[in-house]
Amino acid sequence: MDKNTFFAMTPKERVTKVNKLLEEYDMKGISDLLGISSSKFSQTMREGDYIYHKADKKYYPFVRSEEEREKNSQSVNDNEIDFIKHNVDTLKKVIKQFEEQGLLLLDKRIYSRDAKFVNKSIRMNSDIYEEFSSFCEEYYPHLKTQDLIAQSLIDAMTKYKPDRER
Repeated sequence: MDKNTFFAMTPKERVTKVNKLLEEYDMKGISDLLGISSSKFSQTMREGDYIYHKADKKYYPFVRSEEEREKNSQSVNDNEIDFIKHNVDTLKKVIKQFEEQGLLLLDKRIYSRDAKFVNKSIRMNSDIYEEFSSFCEEYYPHLKTQDLIAQSLIDAMTKYKPDRER
């Protein structure tokens, strides 16, 4: 970001960008990066009623009264309600799927980048394997059968470990 871009931004955009920069630099470093004085930087950042909070190392909107704070809080709630209204059909589908099929969360070890894979041949009852394959295709077609088998092994180890070792 250069000086001209900095001054051309709206106060809200400027605060967003500067808060991101504050993760790596201090305010003096940012003003030096922009090529402006620290006082001009601070003055410009106060535009739009924003204040710097030293402990958080961030700029926040300044709220002058309790009514304004309640109004801002209501605005956040309105945004959430708008999001829910806009996505109500998708949310209903997710809830319906959860109620019908339950929630399957794979252990993070299954898809870890550091995981090492080996090929193993095991003898298995063909009827059980076919039933498991059908189950996987019907309920979890988006997952690999090998991942579901790995999760089943983890679940079995957790469920059947003696109480004294849990």
